[in-house]
Amino acid sequence: MSLKTIKHDSTDENFRRDAASLIDSARKEVLVIVGEIRAYGFPDLKWAVERARKKGVSFRIYAANPPQQVVNGLLAKGIRVYKGSVMKDHYLIVDSKSFIHSRPHQPVVGRREGEVYVNKPAEARKVVKRFEKLVENSKPLTKVDWKQDPLWKALQKPLDWKVDTHAFSIDEEFA
Repeated sequence: MSLKTIKHDSTDENFRRDAASLIDSARKEVLVIVGEIRAYGFPDLKWAVERARKKGVSFRIYAANPPQQVVNGLLAKGIRVYKGSVMKDHYLIVDSKSFIHSRPHQPVVGRREGEVYVNKPAEARKVVKRFEKLVENSKPLTKVDWKQDPLWKALQKPLDWKVDTHAFSIDEEFA
């Protein structure tokens, strides 16, 4: 059993390293309580989630203000997302035995700090109960809204680069 303090740094690398390590240790389920899921935008955390999903680990995320394009990507990966109210403290709980508590901070990079609780099932179960209660009173997000996706938007109104990009006369070019 161990407790480790995460100190903030300019890029949140300390937090991300610990979060990715905990996600990589998951065998069954990862539960997340967050505000806007901004950390998922970092490739190292996204890759950790993808590695865990390939191992069959399930994910459930409770978020206050998840951007639709992030929700789209999560739902497409089979991750369940629930929308609820704003929470000051954020958590990442792995297999109901280890977790990270991210203390309240400004929603900017370089301010995350908290504690990592490894193999602390009694403490983790308290956070799991909190998660379950939050999910019970929240709205499950189940539909991908492609109209909010940046690629879908770009395909609807492609930029005119003033350059021919069609292949109508490709045979003439090679003749």
